[in-house]
Amino acid sequence: MARIPILREDDPALPDDARAFLEHAGQSRGRLINIYRAMANRPAAGQAFSQMIHTVYRSGSSLPPKQAELAYLTATVVNNCYY
Repeated sequence: MARIPILREDDPALPDDARAFLEHAGQSRGRLINIYRAMANRPAAGQAFSQMIHTVYRSGSSLPPKQAELAYLTATVVNNCYY
């Protein structure tokens, strides 16, 4: 059982700021993963996290996105940091 609620974008009771965050996260990634659904509980924190990820892993990188993701996943496995 999750300790942090996983919000669903199709929930009619979802607050507007959480809905906007999920919509933006889904558009920028192409799909929503549960970490963004959990972060929708605090949209401001989710936006800050998204900006950090973009700055660290995406902006100014000389690697194409697929190779950057492979490097990220490789470092995760090597350091035993599993999601």
